[in-house]
Amino acid sequence: MVDNQRTLKEVARLSGIGTFTGHKISVEIHPAPVDRGPSFELNQEGKSWPIPVSVTNIIEADNRTVLADPENEDRQVNIVEHVLGALYGLGIDNAIVKVTSTEMPLIDGSALSYLQAIDKAGSVEQDAPRREIVIERPIFIDDDAVLLVLPFDGLRITHYLDHSNRDVVGKRVAQIDVTPENFRKRIGPARTFMRRDNAEKLVATGVIKHQDMNQVLLVNENSTSQPLRYADEFVYHKMLDILGDFYLAGRRIRGHVVGIRSGHRQNRQMIRKIVEMYG
Repeated sequence: MVDNQRTLKEVARLSGIGTFTGHKISVEIHPAPVDRGPSFELNQEGKSWPIPVSVTNIIEADNRTVLADPENEDRQVNIVEHVLGALYGLGIDNAIVKVTSTEMPLIDGSALSYLQAIDKAGSVEQDAPRREIVIERPIFIDDDAVLLVLPFDGLRITHYLDHSNRDVVGKRVAQIDVTPENFRKRIGPARTFMRRDNAEKLVATGVIKHQDMNQVLLVNENSTSQPLRYADEFVYHKMLDILGDFYLAGRRIRGHVVGIRSGHRQNRQMIRKIVEMYG
C-alpha cells in the first residue's frame, strides 16, 4: 500500500551565514500543494525566481549540488543537498524552499538545523498517493567509484567509504533503512568533512568567505577538529548527500542504493539515469 503525500503544516524558518558569500541568509520552507514536489525560490532585491527541482536544472560543481533557473543559469542555489535530504528523510513530498541567497546556509555542515525547523513546523497528510520511482532491475554507475541501485521494498542505503592512506577517516561502511526516525538519529546530524589543508587553501584564495571552521569537520592524518557525534558519522554524511541528490528526481525512490567510494558526481549520474529510465 502506497502512503499519501505530505507537506508542512506551517512555514519552517531558519538562517545562517553563506559559505561562499559570507552574507546572512534567511530560509523559509513553505507548504506546497499535491504533486508539486520539492522546489526552490530565489528571493533577492525584491524579486523572486522559481528554481524547479529537476535533473535538467543541475549545474555541475565540485563537492556540492547546484540548481539553476532554466531561463538564466546565473540565478543559482548552491548546496541544496542538505535541505533536500532533510525533506526526503522526514517524509515531506511537497515544499517550496524560499532563500535570500545563491546558496543554502551550511550552518554546521549537517541537516540538523533543517530537520529541527521542519519538525517544529510539523507536517500534514495530503489527499493523494505518494509518487515513487520503483526500481525494477539493477542499475549501476562505474566512474572511478561505483554506485548501484537494486530492487528493494523501501529505501535502503549501504555505503563504503575509503580514505585509507589519506586521513583519519580511513575505511568505513554502514547500512541503514531510511525512515524519519533513522534520519533524525543517524543521517540528518552527520556533518560535512574536509581535509584541513584543503579548507585553508579555499579560505586563503577567497573561495570561502565565511571563515568559521565549525561549519565542517576538518580532518587530517590523525585527528578531527571536533569530536564525532557518533561512530561512522563520516559515512552517514555520504548517505545524506545521496538522499539529497536523489531527490533531484522530484519523487521518492524505492530501492537499495549501494555506494562504493562514490560521491556527488556519481549520485548525479545515477539520478539522471533513473529519470531517463523511469520518466
